Amino acid sequence: MKTTSQCQCQCQSQCQSQKIKSLIFLLDEPDEHLYINIANAIVAYGRQTLPLLKEKLGQTTDSYLKERIECLIDVIERQSVINRLNLWHDKREYDLLEPYFILSKYRFPKSDWDWIGFQIIMIIEQVEKELNHNLTPLEQVRVLNHIIYDINRFKGDKSAVGNQDYYYVNKLLETHLGNPFSLGMLYCIVAERLNLPIYPVVLPHHFVLAYCKKTRHFPQLEDVLFYINPFDNGIVLTRKDIRNYLNQLNIKSELKYFEPTRNTTVIRTLKF
Repeated sequence: MKTTSQCQCQCQSQCQSQKIKSLIFLLDEPDEHLYINIANAIVAYGRQTLPLLKEKLGQTTDSYLKERIECLIDVIERQSVINRLNLWHDKREYDLLEPYFILSKYRFPKSDWDWIGFQIIMIIEQVEKELNHNLTPLEQVRVLNHIIYDINRFKGDKSAVGNQDYYYVNKLLETHLGNPFSLGMLYCIVAERLNLPIYPVVLPHHFVLAYCKKTRHFPQLEDVLFYINPFDNGIVLTRKDIRNYLNQLNIKSELKYFEPTRNTTVIRTLKF
């Protein structure tokens, strides 16, 4: 038997759903100013409008109305992504996997995300089995490299560098081909879950990782022990290697190209 509170909630939900349906019914409004008010009212209801909008999209044959509905769906989904990223930034900035999944799911909603999550867990567990507290930082990196590149056969592919799709985790896990960003994100996420002090470093047209001393604060340049190139099977780099890379591009060496990059800055490099 339903309580009074449950009945009230159900009643409110049905009433809200009816209001959304009424607004969607008016989406063919020819007056642009009135349409903007209708569209803004729908957007204000957020994600709960999506099933009804998609249902309407499947029913209509009017190309102009389809365009309006598709635009609204995109606006609402993008706003939902922004809200989830803001929540991550405020509460769980330390977790790089969460925003990477959020953005990848937005770009590729039809991918099998249960399978993708399982693959990442498997890689983490494979590395964990090979690690122990007696390993030096370089030995730990050799373990990571062995699992990621030898066992799971991930590799850098030059054709993936200019392809925006290959920046996302699903493409990397489906093809095992990646660019510096996607391979670096996977490497960093695995390390992060295993409490290894490996951090991203964003370079012009490149993405490397910094193995740092464990500190209570976010690591600075003086905490970096060495760098890792995830695009080239995890080979170890020095500060001189990064300086040479910048010189080849005629780019002035700046502190930001040598220090670890915060997760929020890394996520901003992904376009959506």
